[in-house]
Amino acid sequence: MNTLRPGIPLRRRLALYVPLGGLILLILIATWFFGRRTTIDRDQAWTEVDYAALSEVELLRRYVSIDTSPTTGSELAGADFLASELEKIGLKPVVETFGDRHANVWAILEGDEPEALVLHNHIDVHPIADPDGWDFDPYGAEIDQAWLYGRGVFDMKSLAIVQLLAMRDLQARRQRPRKSVIFLATGSEEVGSELGTRWILEQRPELRSRFWSVLTEGGIVEPTSRTDIKYWGIEFAQKQFATGYACAPTREELEDVGRQITAWRDDAEALILTPEVTAFTAAYAPSRDRDLYRDALANPHRVILNGPTFRELPAYLQSQFRDEVVPFEPEPDPEGGFRMKVIFHLLPGQSLERARSRLLPPWILQDVAFVLGDPLGADSGSPIDTPVFTALVGAVRETYPQATVGPYFLPWSATDSRFFRQAGIPSYGFSPFIIFSTDTFRVDGRNERISLPGYMTGFELYRQAVFRIVG
Repeated sequence: MNTLRPGIPLRRRLALYVPLGGLILLILIATWFFGRRTTIDRDQAWTEVDYAALSEVELLRRYVSIDTSPTTGSELAGADFLASELEKIGLKPVVETFGDRHANVWAILEGDEPEALVLHNHIDVHPIADPDGWDFDPYGAEIDQAWLYGRGVFDMKSLAIVQLLAMRDLQARRQRPRKSVIFLATGSEEVGSELGTRWILEQRPELRSRFWSVLTEGGIVEPTSRTDIKYWGIEFAQKQFATGYACAPTREELEDVGRQITAWRDDAEALILTPEVTAFTAAYAPSRDRDLYRDALANPHRVILNGPTFRELPAYLQSQFRDEVVPFEPEPDPEGGFRMKVIFHLLPGQSLERARSRLLPPWILQDVAFVLGDPLGADSGSPIDTPVFTALVGAVRETYPQATVGPYFLPWSATDSRFFRQAGIPSYGFSPFIIFSTDTFRVDGRNERISLPGYMTGFELYRQAVFRIVG
């Protein structure tokens, strides 16, 4: 804030009131106070930056080095790390533990209004099936050229640290935000969120009652370069998922059932157009390169009436026009014999009973036992005419004016947004990072990594978006 009196030319004011040494001191103080960070120009060559020396990168490396996987690690260790950092910036975190491995942590930055923007992340990371297949220690948080490697660096510890840094900078401001802000890190997301988000929503009504809107994972960015973005998608809707198990004495029986499910799925196609997909395709269509994709998505009603056009679409777009059922590889059943997981993917508002009768008719299961759970998730998306969604779009467009920004329908994976939405709380998946497909393919796989130039510019964008939302 410029505290010098208006009406006097800036050069004269500096000459009159601020000697050169004092001016340098003010700049240093302002740099420390308003973020204590190094700003990375998104056009700056990565070779010109010592990323290991940046405090934001050092913080992420410390978090990634903590094993928080459900098989070999501890969420509690991750929660304690986050709580310690929240205390350092002047907040009072609460750590809720379950046994010696599971935990949630939250901290509240009070604003003028009790309604709070929730910055949500999950502490746990996907288990590592083949540590010997990594080129780097999965928990070594090693930097190689412009990438940071480690399990969870993408899903989703980088976003957690960016959220923590946004809380830091909000806390450092002298001006109280209009909306309150809650940093919420939950556990068990990789295994169903029963002790994480679902627990918070069911067992912490005093906290839940303050949830105004949520920002979490799930957004997508389709870059062709670090400055040219085809589509920046803000996740606002996703499918519901219902898990079942088919059980039989032998693996071969279940493999045969799996083949029949896949063959029948193709024959029993029934296309559906939901309001969520209509909103997504309208925004997404102009960003496509192929005329066929642009025309089809701009006129989605034609897609569901024209089989050949539908089959020309890539699989992730086909999935947005139909319910699906996916069989997995059979595995030994702890109770004897074998079992095969079967997951139904349901479009918003669709009935599990109808999907089951169409996609998994009784004759396919006549020789096996089958148990099906209830669908998890919301039966509709979050609205896209809210101040939160508008602020996210505005923040992206200000930083990347040429980018096409809009809603995104998440087709094949699930985030905890489904539980917030089920509770009536608008939730949006927003990724601030410019990440190329070569990196996204590694998520939850070998040599998971994040681009450090993308991470640093992403932090700036996320901070700007949060400031816009809370005022």
